[in-house]
Amino acid sequence: MFGSIRKLYRNTLFRLSLLGALLFVLSLFVALGYIYYATIESELRRVDRANEAEIAELQTLYDRAGQSAIQNAFERGILPRSVSPDNPNFRGIYHQNGYKTLQNLVFQRGLSNSPVLERVYLLQGPGAELTGNLNEIDARRTGVETSIFPEDNSGKLTRLDLIYSALLEDEPNDGSERVDRRAQAMVGNIFLGDEKTLVLIVGRDVESISRTGERVRTAILVSAGIALFLGLLSSFFVSRRFARRVESFNRLATDVRAGNLDRRAPRNYSEDEMDLLAEHLNAMLDHIARLMQAMRYAGDSVAHDLRTPLTRLRTRLETAAVELGDTDEAMILYAAAGDADQLLSTFDSVLRIARLEAGERRELLRPLDPKPILDDLAELYEPACEDAGLSFEADIAPKTLILADRGLLSQAVSNLLENAIKYTPRGGSIRLVSRKKRGGGVEVSIQDDGPGIPSWDRERVKERFVRLDKSRSLPGSGLGLSLVEAVADLHRADFVMLDNGDLPAVDKGGDPDRPGLSAALIFPRAKAEAKVSPAQP
Repeated sequence: MFGSIRKLYRNTLFRLSLLGALLFVLSLFVALGYIYYATIESELRRVDRANEAEIAELQTLYDRAGQSAIQNAFERGILPRSVSPDNPNFRGIYHQNGYKTLQNLVFQRGLSNSPVLERVYLLQGPGAELTGNLNEIDARRTGVETSIFPEDNSGKLTRLDLIYSALLEDEPNDGSERVDRRAQAMVGNIFLGDEKTLVLIVGRDVESISRTGERVRTAILVSAGIALFLGLLSSFFVSRRFARRVESFNRLATDVRAGNLDRRAPRNYSEDEMDLLAEHLNAMLDHIARLMQAMRYAGDSVAHDLRTPLTRLRTRLETAAVELGDTDEAMILYAAAGDADQLLSTFDSVLRIARLEAGERRELLRPLDPKPILDDLAELYEPACEDAGLSFEADIAPKTLILADRGLLSQAVSNLLENAIKYTPRGGSIRLVSRKKRGGGVEVSIQDDGPGIPSWDRERVKERFVRLDKSRSLPGSGLGLSLVEAVADLHRADFVMLDNGDLPAVDKGGDPDRPGLSAALIFPRAKAEAKVSPAQP
C-alpha cells in the first residue's frame, strides 16, 4: 500500500494537481474566513459596542441622579451649601440616590415575558446585594474563573461570556425543560469621583449569532474537506490517465530498444500535447527505421561484396602455398592467408555486434539453467589454461535460472575466458564462478590474478576496436569485450568489471602489479523477465 502511495506521489501531474487542490483549499479558507469575519465577528463587536455604550449611559444617569439629589437637599436645607463633596453626608445622599436610580433602571430593563433574555443585567450594590435578571445564571469568563465580578478597580471594561438557563416554555412549571443559552456582556465599575461604588454587568443574548457562527465554521471545515477530497480524487484520476499514456511511451521505448522498430506510439488525434508528442515520436521512429534499413542494406551489401573476395583470396593464398611446398615463399603465403582469415573473423564480429545491438535474436531467449553450458566451457578451457601455465578452477552453482540464448551466452563467456588466458601471466590462476544473487538474479564471473584493467579504462575497453597500450603487442582486434557488452544488453544483464581485491575469496599473493580482474555478467531474475513477451524484429 505504501509502495503504491509512493509511486503515485512520484507522478509529476499528481503532485501538480495536489498542489492546485491545496491552493484552492487555502483560497477557500481565506474567502470563507473573510465572510465569517465580516458577518459573525462584526456582529459580536457591535454587541460589545452596544454594551459599552449602555454602561456609559448608566454611569451618566448615576451621576445625574446623585447631583439632582444634592441640589434638592441644598434647596430644602437638608444640607448647608457650605458642605464639601468630601463630607460623608454629601457622598451618602449622592450615592444612595444614584444607586436607587440604577436599581430601578436595571430592574425595569431586565424585565422580560420570555425566558430568553434579550438583554441581561446584574448590579452589585454596596453590601454585595445583587439586582438584575441573572440571579440563577451559570456564568463563566470563558473557562477561566468562577467569579463574574473582576477585582480590577480601574475604569477598564472587561468582556464576559455568559451561559444562562432559559425555559423552553413561556410559563415556568416543574415539567419545563431548561436549556443553556449564551450571552456576551461587559463588566464595568460605577464610580463616584475616583472611587468605585458599584459593579455593573450589561449584556445581550448572542445564542443565535453563536449558532450561526458555529454553522459557518462547520461549513468552512466541511467545504474545505470536500474540496480537498475532490482535489485528491481528481488528482488521482487525472494522474492515472496521464500515467497510462506515459506508460505506453515507456513500453514503446522498451520495445524499440529491444529492436522492434515497427512499434509506434498510440494516438487519439485530440491534438493535445501528448498526441502531438506521439506524432513527433512516430515520425522520429519512421526516420530511424529508414536509416536502420539503409544501414542493414549497406551492411549486407558489404558482407556480400567483401566476404566473397576475401574468402577467395584466402583460398588462393593457401592453394599457392601448398603448390610451393616447404619453402620460405610458402610460409609468407600462409601468413597472408592467416591475415585474410583474421579480416574475415573481424568482419564477422562487427556484423554480429551490429545485429545484437539492433535487438536481433532476442526472440530466441529462453529460461535455462546455465550450469551445463558453463560445465562444458570449463572442460573446454581447462586444458588451454594448463598449456598457458595457469591453474583453473570452476565453482558453478546448480539449479539456477536465467533468460538467455545458449549460443550467445557461450560466446560471451568464451570471450572473457580467452581474455583472461591471454593477459594472465604464467603461474597465475583463473576461476569460473556462477552464483545466485539476492533477489533472484544470477552472476557469472571470470576471475583472474593478472594485471587487470584500470578503473578509468573499464568503460572505454567496451567500445569497438579499443585496445590498451600494454595489450597492443598481443593478437586481437579489440572487439571481444564489445561483443560481451552487446550480449549483456540483449539479455538486459549488467556487464561489470572489478578489481579482484573487491572479492576477498580470491588470493593474489599481495602483488600490487597484479590487482586481478573480475569480469561478471549479472542476469536479472528469470521469472520477472519471462513474463514479458519477446519483441519481434
